[in-house]
This record gives sequence, C-alpha cells and structure tokens, in this order.
Amino acid sequence: MQDNSKGILLVIATTFLFAAQDSITKHLGQSIPILQFVGLRYLAFFLFALWWTTRKKSLKEVLTVQSPIKQMIRGTLLGGAILAFGHIVQVLGVGEIQSILMVYPIIVTALSPLLLGEEVGIRRWAAVCVGFVGALIIIAPGSASFSIYSLMALGVSGMVAAYTIMTRLVSRTDSTDSSLLYTAMMGSLISTPFVPAVWVPLSLEQSLFIGVLCLTGTVGHYFLIEALRITSAVILQPFNYLILPWAIGFGYLFFDEVIPGYKWFGIALVVGAGIFVAFRQRQLQ
Repeated sequence: MQDNSKGILLVIATTFLFAAQDSITKHLGQSIPILQFVGLRYLAFFLFALWWTTRKKSLKEVLTVQSPIKQMIRGTLLGGAILAFGHIVQVLGVGEIQSILMVYPIIVTALSPLLLGEEVGIRRWAAVCVGFVGALIIIAPGSASFSIYSLMALGVSGMVAAYTIMTRLVSRTDSTDSSLLYTAMMGSLISTPFVPAVWVPLSLEQSLFIGVLCLTGTVGHYFLIEALRITSAVILQPFNYLILPWAIGFGYLFFDEVIPGYKWFGIALVVGAGIFVAFRQRQLQ
C-alpha cells in the first residue's frame, strides 16, 4: 500500500474518532461541567505529547523554539475553541455545529494574503464567497431556526482558523514535535488546573465515557501525526470533511438530530468550496 493510501486511511479513522468525541462531549455535558472532562482530556493529551516528543530529544530541546509567544497563543486558541465547543454542542446538533466549523479552511484562505503573504487567485476567492454563502444558509440569520449559538459556532470556526494560520507561521521555524507539545501544554494549562474547582462525583458510566474520550483523543492525535508524517497535508485536507457524515450520523443515532433540508444545501456549498480550495492549492504546489 502506498504511503498516500495509508495516510488517507489514518485521516479517515481520525475523523471517525473526533466525531465520536463530539458525541461523547455532548452526552457528558448534560450532567458534568464541561471544564471537568475537557481538563481531564487535555491532561491525557499532554502526557501523550510529553512522551511522544521527548523520545529522541530532551524536553529543553523540544521547548526551545523561535516563536514561543506564537506557540502559546495558538495552543490557547485551540484549547479555548474546544471549551467553547463543549458548551455550544449542548444546544446545537453535533452535525450542525460541525458543518459550521468546516468553514474554517475558507476563513484561512481569505486571510492568507494578509497574514501569510500567500497569493489567492480569482478561483479561490470565488470559492471563499461560495463557502460563506453556504455558512449563511446553515446559520440562517433572521429565520425561526436561528440561534445565537450558531454565531458562536462561527466564532469557534474563526478561532480554529487563527490556530491554523499560526500553525503555518510557526512551522516555518519550529519543529512539529515542538508545536505538538505547546498545543497540549497550553490547552492543559487553561483547563486542567481548574478541574478541582468544578469537580462533581462521577458514576461508573461517566468515568468510562471520560476514559473513552481521553483514549480517542490520544489515538486520534497519534493517527493524525502519522498521517501527516507520511502524506502531504494538501493531499489529506479534503478527507477531513468526512467528519461531517460521521457527526451527522452520530447525531441522528444518539440524539435524534435531523438537519433541515435547506441546510443541506448550505453544507454542500461549504464542503464543495473547501474541497475546491484544497485541490486548487494542491495544483499550485
């Protein structure tokens, strides 16, 4: 099997695991403070990242980067986005919130000329416009189904886009191992220390779900690291959208969530625009 095929299969598995995490997050958030299980999840991620990145290097080497402030900001952005997601998914459907979050590659493309110095041609600008139209259809401002939480989800998408842009910036000078450790460390710093303050006793079922959440998070990050190690990110990007059918399916099976027909058109525009941007970027590289 070619490395590209292995990388693609790992990304597909990762989308399944991350969609499962979203559903577990929604389930746990109905009875446990979000900060409690997100903090435990980040603690598990940090321990994994610490082990992974110091296998062949010292901790000092991994932490020594040219852009420590940028690394800390990007890690904080992702941690904040995950905490916000945990609150929003209690109101919005798992599939609906993921369809809004998938706008983030479009936001990255729109900001690339300003923040990354990358040229964006007319075709990708057209795709950006189509993607934002799709987002408006999903959010449906002014309609009976509109919720402020939809705008909050768009804000989370913006945070993920900012995290992605800063990841590209630091990747020019810092190693992947350093970026991974800073991501885990900062997310853990803004969540794990506060777990005792919000702690509530856990049932056996809740403990098992938290264990699964930590396991899927750790395995998902490992799969993603391996996929990016053997396959170009440009090739893998379109397959990240497979998280949508998983999320929509889990939402329907476990929470009886049904996405209105008109929103499917918006989802199609967002996904189509994102995939076009990814393929166009691949052609230009």
